[in-house]
Amino acid sequence: MSSRPSLDAKSKPSDVDLNILEAGLPEADKPVGRLQAFYRSTFFQMLVVGMLAFAGPAMSDAIAGLGGGGLATPYTANAASAASYAMMALFCFFGGPIVGRLGLKTTLLIGAATFPFDGSSLYVNSKYSIQWYLILGSALSGIGYGLWYVSEAGIILSYPEQNKRGRYLSLWIVSRNLGQLVGGAINLSTNVNSSTTGGIAASTYLIFVAIECLGFPAGFLFSAPDKVRRSDGSKINVAPPRTLREEMKLFWKAAATKRTLLLAIYFFYSFFYISVYGTYLSLYFSLRARALSSLISPAFCIIGCFTLGWVLDHPKLSQPQRAKLGFAIIVLSALGTYIYTFVVQAGFNKEDPGFLDLTDNGWARAFMPYFLIQTFGPMGQNYMYWLLSSFATDVQSNARNGGVFRSIEAIGQAVSFGINASGHDGFVGFGINFGLLIACIIPTWLVVRTVPEASPMEEEERAQVEMQEAVVGGQKD
Repeated sequence: MSSRPSLDAKSKPSDVDLNILEAGLPEADKPVGRLQAFYRSTFFQMLVVGMLAFAGPAMSDAIAGLGGGGLATPYTANAASAASYAMMALFCFFGGPIVGRLGLKTTLLIGAATFPFDGSSLYVNSKYSIQWYLILGSALSGIGYGLWYVSEAGIILSYPEQNKRGRYLSLWIVSRNLGQLVGGAINLSTNVNSSTTGGIAASTYLIFVAIECLGFPAGFLFSAPDKVRRSDGSKINVAPPRTLREEMKLFWKAAATKRTLLLAIYFFYSFFYISVYGTYLSLYFSLRARALSSLISPAFCIIGCFTLGWVLDHPKLSQPQRAKLGFAIIVLSALGTYIYTFVVQAGFNKEDPGFLDLTDNGWARAFMPYFLIQTFGPMGQNYMYWLLSSFATDVQSNARNGGVFRSIEAIGQAVSFGINASGHDGFVGFGINFGLLIACIIPTWLVVRTVPEASPMEEEERAQVEMQEAVVGGQKD
């Protein structure tokens, strides 16, 4: 229940003001200068989260964009990634209660502190062939990412003004892809002369580690929910503090809802493709072709995510209409991508092309499956976050729901990397991926068709704004 004070017939403006003060709201209401107002704005908070996404997940994705973590063969890296996603799944699953007790900022910082383990473990393995640190470093980064993703989910689902959710979600995705663009440029510049196969230059990883180290200090720029100043005057709805036992009860309740169970297949499917297509890239492309792919793909993903954000925020469409249109875009683009992938893979099974370089005739056609999935795949995750936020009630519930989402998603990735840790026909991974897509369409549609005209969180925040306007009007009278 909200702790928002009520405005009834017996309340005087001064009484309401006192209630607001007692609720701890005045810090976000006091007049401040332009610089501090910007520092506390929703936009700046999303920029900070974007900076952290740039330093952490984006660098990890850029390395993954090389296929097999940039190592000579993908199988060791896939095994390490399976360990990472297993730990991520565990800590995402229980991340909601942890965030509820420690708060968004503390959990965000703990997660950011583990970013450098990702690149450093790959560097040590590439340089010195030490595999134990690759597994340990991957597991530690998985723990950190699990906590960070839950905090991130609570922020990106709760902080934006309701009419800007799609755009801010797109900004978050774009931050990750800008990071991948930078990572792709690093990959290409250090491996541009490598027309053969094999692992990337070990020095490439050191550049990634240096960027990953920037995430932790950047996290201190983030503001807690009660200090944020939204442009529409509404407050971020934060539930009152609860004990760990109460948080766990609410978490299990969120995990067992009909909506979560219906969306579970989509959660599992959403990023299953990363290992499947990463393995495809490492098996059929030269080093510089793989490096170029990590530069090209993010650029078009940015365009796709902004387009989807525009659709999801379209003012002339109701929220249920936007939900259905967005879902249609996600499903149709995925179906087209997998069908084309099957055609290309069938040709490779018939005649092995070897390792394709940029100068080879079949390079562009073979690259298209990876290009398409890297464009449309993140759009699917963007949409799912928007869909979850349509049912939000407060920051903590968003963290719990986001944690469940990322946990099941991480389980899917762990399974995918485990499958691809040993050689097999390329059709196996693609077939499982396609089957998961088909299996999730109807259950996800059952949730999409129940999207309300406005989320419970939006209704609550709108009531807060109306209450404040009433207070101001009463004081003037």
